[in-house]
Amino acid sequence: MMRIEVAGAGAGKTTGMASRILGCEIPAGKVVYCVAFTNAAADNIRSKLVELSGSVSDNIKVSTIHSFLYSELIKPYYHLLFNKSYQAISVIRLPNDNVYRNAKIRELEGQALLHQTVIPQRARWVVDKKTKESARVRALRAKVIALFAGYCHNIFVDEAQDIDKDMKAILLALGRAGVGIELFGDPKQDVKGHGCFRELIDACGDVTFIKECHRCPEIHLQLSNALAEDAEKQIADAHNRPGSISVYFESETDVAALVAERKYGLVYISRRNDRFETHASHGDDSRFEALFHEVSSATKDKPGATQCDLEVNRMTYHAARQMMAFVAEGGTPSAAIKRWIDQGLFDYEKRRYARMVSALKPTSPSSDRGIAVRSIEAVKGLEHERCLFILTQDLAPYLFGDKKEDNKTKHLLYVALTRSIDVLSILVTHEVEAEYSKERLLGLEKGQC
Repeated sequence: MMRIEVAGAGAGKTTGMASRILGCEIPAGKVVYCVAFTNAAADNIRSKLVELSGSVSDNIKVSTIHSFLYSELIKPYYHLLFNKSYQAISVIRLPNDNVYRNAKIRELEGQALLHQTVIPQRARWVVDKKTKESARVRALRAKVIALFAGYCHNIFVDEAQDIDKDMKAILLALGRAGVGIELFGDPKQDVKGHGCFRELIDACGDVTFIKECHRCPEIHLQLSNALAEDAEKQIADAHNRPGSISVYFESETDVAALVAERKYGLVYISRRNDRFETHASHGDDSRFEALFHEVSSATKDKPGATQCDLEVNRMTYHAARQMMAFVAEGGTPSAAIKRWIDQGLFDYEKRRYARMVSALKPTSPSSDRGIAVRSIEAVKGLEHERCLFILTQDLAPYLFGDKKEDNKTKHLLYVALTRSIDVLSILVTHEVEAEYSKERLLGLEKGQC
């Protein structure tokens, strides 16, 4: 009951998927779900459906994967199997430390809140299995799956290369129950390194490979195709631009000036180093939300607290904003927290204090750390006429064929080579120049690797 379409970069995957959805004969009383990993991707699919048919019918449901798993599996069925209900989803920023992270997830669950990061796992427990479960749960699960399959005709999954082990188990379980599963994606762009989509491709008997590329010039594909299996190599559309590849050397280039010129729409590197900064900010809103949650909980838990929730929220909102401003002006997180402990707003508690510190730590790069560029992961799914790719020591061996393992690093390189519609400039770092001859590096300008 599974069908897979492998579509490389710029292959028109969204249009193809929308056409498949609209061509699906949906029986009366049933629905199909189309799920994507981001809101932007879900909106793009919805727009394409409207473009092709004028509207999205009521029996076609488009959403993010997390929304689908929560609203269609966890919310209606989790309490039947495990006697526990969730009232809402939490998206607060979790601590990086696993001990604090797990403790925060348990604390949220005690408040009937499900953190978004564990949604796939909880959904898998609904339709697949959970360690050490009773015969009662297994029997109820069979009924739940049969009930869901009774009204779900098909599930279409966008960007299927991002499927993890939980989502893979969910799809296989629903497929065994008779739900049609159609996956659209590109294993060469599995930059998270899950490997689950490749496993599904290898095990599936119904796989279609889309060869056309409507984005990249032929000379760019000469490089990216060297990273692909024969069945996944792409052919440039006749309407694509001729394109070009230029090679620059960090040793000969004023890189800061080159980037500052802003003649490139996308500038990216695999990972930051002492000259380039890619550290992505979680955003002040996300940091504030996590901090506000911790301060509010600490204030409510203070012995003898008598304020109503509205009053607590007002006080803690003000305190959290003051803390954020104090740190933004150069103060330390510990000093920001101590001020409000001293004023008696809440008491010191080791784990909660650590989570407040984590939320207060700025995540934006400092201006003197390095040249600000984007990570390859951040530009996945994007395209531009002119792109600057900074070639580093981790990716170069895959580009020149010295390493061939199919892994996350190789996938990052593939993404890096397939963003440009016209001009692809490659900046060779000092470390790469020290390992490879200039003659070989300049060969990239001819699509030779």
